[in-house]
Amino acid sequence: MVRQAQTVLEQAESIKELAQEGKDQLVSPLRVGAIYTIGPYLFPHMVAQMQVRAPQMPLYIEENFTENLRLKIRNGELDAIIIALPFSEPDILTRPLYEEPFMMLLPKDHPLSDKEQIDSQVLHEQDLLLLGEGHCFRDQVLESCPTLGGGKDKVSLTEGSSLETIRMMVASGLGSSVIPMSATGGHYQSELVVTRPFKIPAPTRTVAIAWRASFPAHRPSIY
Repeated sequence: MVRQAQTVLEQAESIKELAQEGKDQLVSPLRVGAIYTIGPYLFPHMVAQMQVRAPQMPLYIEENFTENLRLKIRNGELDAIIIALPFSEPDILTRPLYEEPFMMLLPKDHPLSDKEQIDSQVLHEQDLLLLGEGHCFRDQVLESCPTLGGGKDKVSLTEGSSLETIRMMVASGLGSSVIPMSATGGHYQSELVVTRPFKIPAPTRTVAIAWRASFPAHRPSIY
């Protein structure tokens, strides 16, 4: 009953907005959430593109944990969320956006920095910095690197609250880390760290967009 009531309210609000805006969905507000390891690197590009494609559309953006975003999209607080697969929720549709490889983040004078590619099988030999509990990227790294997931009690792991905090700890020489490729460029670069790709098969994640099946503006042309 609660889910049905939510659907009715969404449809009523959508009718009101379409009537007020002359049925132009590109002038209604869009509320988008993303997980912490995607938002800071995707949103700057997304906002710039939105200004070109839909300059009259007010954009609300939020960064949060996957489980919090799940709750907010289910309750109608967000219109769409950008997360990493797998992601499953009743009455929520998903569409893969891109496949993103992981990269090794190293202090500039680290022994592995001389290599062109890093073998993921040696990660368990490193002092590794990972995000703390609750970050899905932490779980993805552990799952995609068998030598970590199978014996993480033997691995020296230090936790960080964000990828940028981890980057600073790596720069200080505390250890090395694994980060998504999108977090390696732009103004986030540092002369104190280097990034190296993994050997094939490299660990990756699939980034996707999710939205409620009842959300009125879910046509592919908008996303």
